[in-house]
Amino acid sequence: MPSERADEGSGGADGREHEADEREAALDSREKAVKAKESAHEGREQETQAILDAADERDELAEERDAVADERDKAASLHSFLRDDDYGPVHKARLSAGMDRSDSKGDRTSAADDRSKLTQDGPEQSEPDDEG
Repeated sequence: MPSERADEGSGGADGREHEADEREAALDSREKAVKAKESAHEGREQETQAILDAADERDELAEERDAVADERDKAASLHSFLRDDDYGPVHKARLSAGMDRSDSKGDRTSAADDRSKLTQDGPEQSEPDDEG
């Protein structure tokens, strides 16, 4: 019966080797899944940062336009105060300042909307992993 033990021993070794190969394949599969999740997460982070950067840029442009609008409005008011009889340029300056303020308000609203969309729960957001 020594030959039966040798057969059992080699069959057992083959079985263990097969199980080890299956575990290694499963581990490789999990590693690939983790890498895919990390890659997707990195992509979302980059997209989020791009949205935030664009919103900040719009805010900065709005600030600059507001400052220019205020200066034009002050200059027009000063000009009017000093009894400018020609109301054409004064009116145009105030109208331009008002339009700049309106554009700035739109940019600020748009930037705030973009930021708020980042905090809303949507179907794209992933659920926390239940795997421990």
